[in-house]
Amino acid sequence: MQDFPRIPLAVLSTPIQKLENISRLLNTNVYIKRDDLTGIGLGGNKVRKLEFLLADTKRKGAEVVFTTGGAQSNHAMLTAACAKKLGMEPIFILKKRGVTERKGNQLLEYLMVTDVRFMDTDSYDDIYAEMDRVGKAFAGLVKMAREGQFKPTDNVLYLYSGGAGGLFAIDIELD
Repeated sequence: MQDFPRIPLAVLSTPIQKLENISRLLNTNVYIKRDDLTGIGLGGNKVRKLEFLLADTKRKGAEVVFTTGGAQSNHAMLTAACAKKLGMEPIFILKKRGVTERKGNQLLEYLMVTDVRFMDTDSYDDIYAEMDRVGKAFAGLVKMAREGQFKPTDNVLYLYSGGAGGLFAIDIELD
């Protein structure tokens, strides 16, 4: 793991706690790893993965992070928290399924001023195509910025649903 870029985001190491009542009920020792105490956006094991994904992203110069998932995706909410902490802008294209109102993770993403968009689809292929479309539109804004109209960034990262699969960053080349 030493060979991979990593940005420490989580408060580690998190404690292991014995669950006394369940242990007594089951007549065996039961423990839980308290990754809810990682110190970022209500915690979770996904922060550990984001330490590596976002370090690689920063190394590649990306300043905008795209990801997807369900409307209440823990991965998306934690991506917003970690990206914001690193000065990056998260953009989410989430499935319009389940609770899409400002409750739970949607409320937290709103409070973190995250660009959240919903798509009425069950196909991640559709969502990834939309990410590509939005990324290209973003590149158009970059071109305008280079012409002096305003200053966004030209480096975009796409994270797959849940942070799974391949990681790729795009360094948009503009003529």
